[in-house]
Order: sequence, then C-alpha cells, then structure tokens
Amino acid sequence: MNRVGVDIGGTFTDAISISSDGRISTSKSLTTSGRLADGVVNAISGLELASKEIDYFVHGTTAGLNAFLERRGSRIALITTKGFRDVYQIGRANRPDMYNLKYQSPKPLIPRSDIFEMNERMSPEGETILEVDLKELESIAGRIEGKFDAVAIVLLHSYKSAEHEIQVEKFLSKRLPSVLVVPSHQVAPEWREYERTSTTALSAYIAPIIDEYLLQLGKKLEEIGMRAPIRVMQSNGGVMSASTARAKAIQTLFSGPVGGTIAGVEIGKKLDFDKLICVDMGGTSFDVSLVIDKKADVESQTELQGLPILSPTVSMHTIGAGGGSIAYLAGGALRVGPRSAGAMPGPACYGRGGSEPTVTDANLFLGRLPQIAKLGGNLPLDSDASQRALDSVGTQLKLAPEEVASGIISIVNAAMANAIREITVSRGIDPRDFSLVAFGGAGPLHAIAIAEELELKSVVIPANPGVLSAWGMLQADTRHDQVLNFYSLLHEISLPQFEEALKKLRVQSKEILDSESIPVNLQEFRPAVDLRYVGQEYTVTVEWSDEWSVAKALAELPNMFEAEHLSRYGHNNPGESIELVNIRMSALGLNGITSEQYLPESETKSEEMVYPVYFNKEWTDSKIIQRDQVKIGGSVAGPAVILEPDCTTLLHPGWQAKVAVGGHIVISRSI
Repeated sequence: MNRVGVDIGGTFTDAISISSDGRISTSKSLTTSGRLADGVVNAISGLELASKEIDYFVHGTTAGLNAFLERRGSRIALITTKGFRDVYQIGRANRPDMYNLKYQSPKPLIPRSDIFEMNERMSPEGETILEVDLKELESIAGRIEGKFDAVAIVLLHSYKSAEHEIQVEKFLSKRLPSVLVVPSHQVAPEWREYERTSTTALSAYIAPIIDEYLLQLGKKLEEIGMRAPIRVMQSNGGVMSASTARAKAIQTLFSGPVGGTIAGVEIGKKLDFDKLICVDMGGTSFDVSLVIDKKADVESQTELQGLPILSPTVSMHTIGAGGGSIAYLAGGALRVGPRSAGAMPGPACYGRGGSEPTVTDANLFLGRLPQIAKLGGNLPLDSDASQRALDSVGTQLKLAPEEVASGIISIVNAAMANAIREITVSRGIDPRDFSLVAFGGAGPLHAIAIAEELELKSVVIPANPGVLSAWGMLQADTRHDQVLNFYSLLHEISLPQFEEALKKLRVQSKEILDSESIPVNLQEFRPAVDLRYVGQEYTVTVEWSDEWSVAKALAELPNMFEAEHLSRYGHNNPGESIELVNIRMSALGLNGITSEQYLPESETKSEEMVYPVYFNKEWTDSKIIQRDQVKIGGSVAGPAVILEPDCTTLLHPGWQAKVAVGGHIVISRSI
C-alpha cells in the first residue's frame, strides 16, 4: 500500500508516494489555474500507481489563501451584538507603518452595510442578560436570504458562553440551508472582539471556496477510483479530515507552505540539528519558517495583509520571489517580482509564449541551471528564448545579458535574505545560530548565496527537495487545537477550577480525535497556557508535559514563563505578578509511521561533464553531477551543479557538499 501527499504551488503541483517498504516516487505537473483539482489528479497520475493501492492521502491546498489574496472570496454577512456593529470597521488604532505618510488601514472583508445587529447580550462571565429574539432573527434572515454565500456570527462574550451563538447558528442553518454559517465560538473562542471578528469573517470569506474545492476534488478522485479519504494539511502543522476543513476553513490558509516546515522538523531530528531556517522557493513565492529545538515555531496569533487571525499557525513569512518572478524596469532601475509568470505562459525558457525575463531565465543563461536540465523531469529549456528576454531589458539599460542576469539574481537573493531577517533579526533572533534548509524547485539554486549574505555556516539540501513540502505532509500528525478563556492572576488560581478547565478541554479534544478514528494508543495531549505580566497587552504561550500533575504545572509555570519571555524578548521581570489569560490543549493523533527518506543510488556511472557557469563576474568551468551518482558519505567540491529530476543545486566555489544519512546533502565552507 502507499501513502500519497500532494502540494499545490504557483507553478507546479507536486506529488510524492511512500510505499509500505519505504520506496519513494515523485511527480510534478503544471498547476492548472482555476481548476486546481485537475492538477492534483495529473500529479497523482504521474506517480503511476493504481488508485486502489493508495490507502492514505493528504493534501495541501492554496484555494483559500489565493481567494483571499485575490479578493475573490464569497460575499458574507456578519451578525453581531447591538451596539458593536462598528468593531470590525474601526479595528485597532495602532499604526504599524508609522513613518508612511500614505499608510492606509487594511480594508475589511465585510462592508458596514452587510453587518447586522441583534438585540441580545451576554455578560463577561457568560451569564445571559438579554435573550435572543427569534422574531428579530427571522427579520435578519429575510434580509440575508438570496444575497449572501456565508454568514459570520460574532456575539459579545461568546468565548465565555456560546449559548446565544448556538441558538443563532441552528436557526439560520435551518432557515437558510444554502448559506454556510460560521460562528466565532467554533473558529476563535478567545477574547479581543476585533481579532475574533476578523478571524471569523476571514473563515467565512473562504469557507464556501474551500467547501466547493474539496467537494470537487473528492469527485475527481472518485472518478479515478481512489477510495482513501482526503486529509488536509493545517496551518498549525497538523492534518485534519476534509469535513473538519470545511468547518474550520481558517486552518487551511497556510496549508501548503507548512508542509515544508514539518519536513524540516523531521530532517532536524535525523541530522541532529536544533535550529533550522526552512526556505521554500518555488515558481511564485518564497516562504520562510523556523525550526527551534527540533519543533516548528507555532504562534497563537498571526496576521495576513494587516488583518489579525486568532488561530495557531506555524510562524511564516512569505514574499513574492520565485523562479517565475519577472524582472522589469521601474524609474530606470531594475526590479524583480512580486509579479510572476506562473505556470502559463511561464518563464521565456519554457517555450510557451513568455517573453519577459524571469529568475529562471537568468539562472539558465548563467549556466547555473544547465541546458541539459529538464524541469519537473520532462520540461526542456530554451536558452535562446532566455537570452532574448534578458536582452529586452538589457538594451534599455545598455547592459550585456550576463550583467542583467547577474543583477536579477542579486536582487532576488537580497530580497530573500531580507525576508529571513524579518522572521529572525526583527524578533531578536540571530540567524547565524541556524543552518539553512533549502527546498522547492528553485531553493537549492540560491541557498549558498543566501547563506553567504547572512553569514550562515551550513546549508542542508534535503532528499527530494523539489517535492519536500508534499513529503512533509506525510510526516505530519493529526492535530486539533482547543482554547478556553480562563482569566486569573497566576498566584491566585484555584487548583480545583484549573483542573476542571483542563479536564473539559481534554474531553473536547479526545472527542475530536475519536471522531476521526484515531486509536487511543496514538492519541497525545499537550496542555499550555497564555501568560503575561500584569499590564502587558499580549501573551506568551507556555507548554508543559501532560504527564505532570496539575499542581506541579502551576508550581513550574512562573519559572517557565520567565525563561520563555527572556528567550523571546531578551528580557524578563522576575518577581512581577503574572496573569493567565487562556488555557490551550493540542490534541495529536500520531501517524504512527516512520518513513525513511532516501535517494536511490544509480548502478551505472555517468560520464562526468564540465560546463561553464557564471560566478563572480566570470565564467568558471564547473562539474555537472547527477545526484544519484553521489553515494551516502561521498562529497563534492564546488564549483559544481548537482542535477536531479525535481530541482538543481548550485555549489559555489569554496563550498563542499557531503551526502549524509537519509540522502540529505550537508554543505559547508571548505575555505
């Protein structure tokens, strides 16, 4: 039997299968814009497996994220408590870009005219002050009917008691069966009205898109005879069933990129690397995430284009920089990205009608992507088309194609290095303490240049780097995160009440795992709390072992919080009063399968080739090596280009690569 993972990128859709005996096969197909399910089926077909032989299928989807970024989500209505209609419109008064005279607050997804008030009220303690008026609700339903695809329900203090939201949800689901209803207590049961409203609105905005996509994908997979249920990668680094994904669409936003981070966790364990910077460079974007102490860096709150999201998410920074990023002139200067050539027409060298120069065209012309390479294993490259595209810009700048191509590479490398600084230096983290894990179709081409820019000592090119995100999805556990508001000074917490709250969360978490048929012996629970100093606005999440007694956890939490605060912010205030805001519970369904990642070693030895590659303003003879020719323990000295079907690795002069356990390449400076 086989486990199959599929990741949709901006240019390619990647598929990987792992058989029961550990054998790996990979496939790439061009992403079919507007028909994403077709690209998934094409990629699966490329694995050349009988559909009935697939017993586990996990998928990372960009359907929701793309719908949001392109602002083509569903039309949604918002129902809120009377007097709080403008919470979502006002947002926060902070100014993130304080020196930008033209700064504009993020535009809400719901106009004020589509926000409806209800004359109900719940107290901050979760007690009913004013009951839900069903006649008023009927009037609102009449105004919504036929005009909206989804409804977000955000009633005051529903994080303490969801009774009123449940009433409204049941009424609307029965009264408007064709409209998706998304209540905040299912999406973000946390305090902070604006953030909770923003999260629920965003979930409702993409929910119909996700629902339609998963239904369409399910039908396509049924047509090819696949019986394995669809599992979807979550933003928090776990997987969930398709039915759960429909209910919690917000958790699919970063579904695709997160797979690479989880792969980084597994690679860190295999190679015994504690700190990794994971970079995924595909055709359209460049995603950066961190692995710290062999764990993915997960945050309880993030934001997307200025809109806050209260949902556990692997911390990630994304910019528009990929192999398909287009170079152009603006104000007489050369710029690169974020506009991309995508899959169609793609870079000029694809031969599909593209005429603008891209990063891929620059790499091809400079010999860094050799003419003999075939992208995705079967796509030939046209170097003459690349030169024509580069000349279209070079003639205006009066520069030779080598200068234009080198400029494009330098610009995109600087942008990617800055993206890494954004997620490290800006948070007080020194990137020099980390190793770089580079993957995606274009990541290994630029890895060493980025490492030199950031003064990193080592680079890891994983086995199967071109489809690593898909491989990472197959390593992920099922995961569901629950949160319960529990406000108290830490030293005043009632032990019985705290125990009761933890028990409640654990029961809820176990019910979810049981509903997804996770065996008891593979269930794991990780309790945590959100803590802050009195007077602070935001919290730090502290996790402890589920094996500890509740009394031990409460005794240890102050010291754990102090240490975490010092690690994250570079300072702490020992002895100050600490507040507990939320209790959290991560419920894991361990996949229970270890799949060794390796590269098959070729039995036949290919003839060594030498091609000119442009380094440091001159053409340098460089070895061209097939990756399967280098055995585990073997090494390669730069300058060299290492080829494989899924991607190309560029080895600069002064760097040496060694194939480590699992087929991963570890690159370090040789001089």
